[in-house]
Amino acid sequence: MKRSVIVGGIAAFLLPGLGMAAPTERQPAPAFSVKTVDGRTVRLSDLKGKVVLLDFGAVDCPPCRIEMPIIENWHKKYAGRGLVVLGLMEMNPKLNEVRKMQKTRGITYPIAIDPGEKLGKTYRLDAHPTTVLIDRKGLIVKAETGYARGDEKEIEQVMLPLLDPEKGKK
Repeated sequence: MKRSVIVGGIAAFLLPGLGMAAPTERQPAPAFSVKTVDGRTVRLSDLKGKVVLLDFGAVDCPPCRIEMPIIENWHKKYAGRGLVVLGLMEMNPKLNEVRKMQKTRGITYPIAIDPGEKLGKTYRLDAHPTTVLIDRKGLIVKAETGYARGDEKEIEQVMLPLLDPEKGKK
């Protein structure tokens, strides 16, 4: 698994799980249930049969700020092909901070707050952003820690065959 360098050498926003292994590819994604900032409950089990992209980040994370428009674009471009994007805000932001961030950055995909980094610990994160791509069967197929320009090409390259399973077989 490639570990990306964070843009401009900006230090990662480290989580309490520092030193733990990042999410393991080809393993079942840990189950979860979260409430989005608009009050909807999202359960991973309800998304079986969809391609799920989890984006763990923080409101004040500079690399997250750069990555979010790319993820927003994927949300708009690929939702009709079975992609579900879920943003997970770490580091205990206030609800109004997250809503302001969504509005300011034009984010329309659902976002939930992960109080105490409970879900982040479950997914064994060690930095923000961390992007986790889960296939239609519920397996982690890609986990990318950090963000540097160009990383999105690799993630999208893995994601596209998942969205078009027939093309992925050829």
